[in-house]
Amino acid sequence: MAAGRGRKSFKRTITQPFVDFWESKRDYHLTILGMLTVLTFALIFWAIAFFTIFSSNAQQEANNFASYTAVTWVGVLLSFILLLFVMPEFFHYLGVRNSLVEMLETDSRAELQRNKKDLDEGVKLLAGAWPARLESKRVELGMRREMPEGMKLPAGEGEAILGGWFTTKNSRYAERFPDSNLFKDPGINKILIAFTSIGFVTFLYNALFGLARETIDSSRNMTVDFTAIAKGAQYNATWAPHVDLIGGMLIIGFGILLFMTTPAPDHSKDAKSDVIETEEE
Repeated sequence: MAAGRGRKSFKRTITQPFVDFWESKRDYHLTILGMLTVLTFALIFWAIAFFTIFSSNAQQEANNFASYTAVTWVGVLLSFILLLFVMPEFFHYLGVRNSLVEMLETDSRAELQRNKKDLDEGVKLLAGAWPARLESKRVELGMRREMPEGMKLPAGEGEAILGGWFTTKNSRYAERFPDSNLFKDPGINKILIAFTSIGFVTFLYNALFGLARETIDSSRNMTVDFTAIAKGAQYNATWAPHVDLIGGMLIIGFGILLFMTTPAPDHSKDAKSDVIETEEE
């Protein structure tokens, strides 16, 4: 019994500093988990690209691709760990956040009071500005006279550059697939933005400036030719700038996918303006 208590005490001594550090960053839990989720997708994307394209490149000796094999396997292992432990936690936090957003959109005191337990637990989990958002909603609905002392809603919230893009629930994906709640999730949209941005920038940079070398000592100024790789050509890179068929399709494809994450046009405004013009006539 004493040995068991000793092991628990030793384990607590080891893990407590990490627990305390994690708790001290509670305001940023969702952001940190989101960044790690994006990192997971980036590592998986790199591993697929490395083992299917770069490691088999005819100029790999000049580009020293073989030296990245061990690092890539470490990345695969890390992405597997993140998939198991980080992503479920991220989607849990994301679900709580989206539930809070939905519950705080109500104009009913009774509904807000009915969801009191879920709201209190949610703002405690996410912390940051969420307690202030909840109290602001209570003040708005007349459930309390004023904000608690020392608490205020962040000024200019949601008005940052590109803020509407990152927080939109009505992206072009959501408009294209209206029956899917997945694309109405701002967190999912952020992941899509990050993933497609990485793909678009990577392939565009390869086409314009090159990711490959001609010799070991030369700079990376040769474009990896994906069409040549698909055909099994001996040389899989050419002088940049160069756009091959498959590479160009990948750039266009990632560009379209990135564009689809932007907020959809508000057709209601156009409809209102048309009504106004009709009335004036």
